[in-house]
Amino acid sequence: MAATYTAAATLPWLAKRGLLALWRELPVALVAGTLTLAAAVPLAVAAGTAAPGWLLAGTTVPAALGLTGLAHFAAGVADGDATRMRALRLDPVLALVLAGGGTLAGLGLSVGGVAGLAGAAGAAVLLVVAPLALAYGGVRGRTGLAALRGGAILAAVRPSWALTLVALGVLGGFAAVASLGILAIAVLPLLATVASSVVAGLVEEINRSAGQP
Repeated sequence: MAATYTAAATLPWLAKRGLLALWRELPVALVAGTLTLAAAVPLAVAAGTAAPGWLLAGTTVPAALGLTGLAHFAAGVADGDATRMRALRLDPVLALVLAGGGTLAGLGLSVGGVAGLAGAAGAAVLLVVAPLALAYGGVRGRTGLAALRGGAILAAVRPSWALTLVALGVLGGFAAVASLGILAIAVLPLLATVASSVVAGLVEEINRSAGQP
């Protein structure tokens, strides 16, 4: 059954709702987190061994592809729909866009100067929009540029919520690093489910304001 959200839903309420939804599906979520982490292994190895830039850029694609699959899974968890949880869907177009954006931002930062400023700006925009775009794609069934556009719109509508999701991601990243990656299998699905809950609530609020069912 699809989840419904109250008109007075706040960010903490939505985050708590996502956390509780994940807890009910924790064993499956840990498997999803493990698979997503496995997709990022080539990137971690390439970065740790100072691989050539072209190889490092290529390894960002499977990592981004894994995140699109996790986002779709998390949308099903947040929605309480077991059918959607089983229907894992990958979004190659969105993965390529995110991987390409991250690579260009990293390249700009490594060059420095004007390119470094552009890279920093691009990285900041990507950090804000990417979580919402991934979650929007899972929640609304959008793919590619449509998911990216939806994430950008939501970030513009509620920038404070978008920045809070970024902050949660940073805290989750610190926890994963401090545990030598062990907690990553739980942190990744947790962040994805919270983002899906937030996006679903925000989309419903926007639709309600527009008079849509």
